Amino acid sequence: MTWLKILHTSDLAEARALAREGYTPVECSIGGESVVDDLAMDHHGAYSYLDGVAVRAYTSGYHRGSRVERDARFVVTGAADADATFAIAALAGLLPDGLSDLAALVNAVDVDPFSIKLEEQGDNGARLLLFNQMASGVEDATAFYSGVDRWRMLTGPRAPEALLKATLAQERSRVEGASRASIEAHGGIPVAFVRSALWGFDVWYRQHPCVVAFHDGKVTVGCRDLATAVRLFGPGGLKGVFSSLAPAGWGGRETVGGSPRGLALTESQAREAFATVCLSVRKGAL
Repeated sequence: MTWLKILHTSDLAEARALAREGYTPVECSIGGESVVDDLAMDHHGAYSYLDGVAVRAYTSGYHRGSRVERDARFVVTGAADADATFAIAALAGLLPDGLSDLAALVNAVDVDPFSIKLEEQGDNGARLLLFNQMASGVEDATAFYSGVDRWRMLTGPRAPEALLKATLAQERSRVEGASRASIEAHGGIPVAFVRSALWGFDVWYRQHPCVVAFHDGKVTVGCRDLATAVRLFGPGGLKGVFSSLAPAGWGGRETVGGSPRGLALTESQAREAFATVCLSVRKGAL
């Protein structure tokens, strides 16, 4: 039995100190700076050129099972998403053989979460849908432990078949709910502001190439695809916009990113970010 320890922090200095003590950072990007060890388990900011951590932690030839027993110690930040928790489970040797396709799907959705319809991806799509539907959204170590255990359940011999079938109906409900979200757009600017309790970028992108979404103190900024991000904001896409957003610490990839981890924003701050994103659109793209 692997001994697993996960510590969650929003403090950059603490994350660095824990890494020096031997904790493996996984997607530990704080204030736009990534904390990593020799495995470089991040793909944000300066590490955005790398594949996602799920693929690199699991796929043969990388690091699967390299953190076991007393070394299965991890430092994390932000939300316990599918990519980070799958990577931890893989590094700790908690996942079975035969999941390379699932790891690849987790990576693909994490890098480009809006172009893949999981309900069309067979068993692996249902697994990832159910993982996301069962997520609490809480940002602490308990959520990461839960996420790791959820992957063990979903990939083990006793996967909940009834829940996996029900997840497809839940997905249809999500799409319908996202279609009813409050969406504001200003004439001539291809950016929309959305307030929604549901995650629905795939739905909103049908009409709006760039979306700033506010929910429960968090703001996510996304573009329909990389070509759209470059067209609207120039080389580097959204990576060239994050440093202009307040408060400091926004980050992500060319096509998607968000507000500082561990910091709850007001709707007023979210709207200020929306205004800045609108002003950042290149004139030639209008």
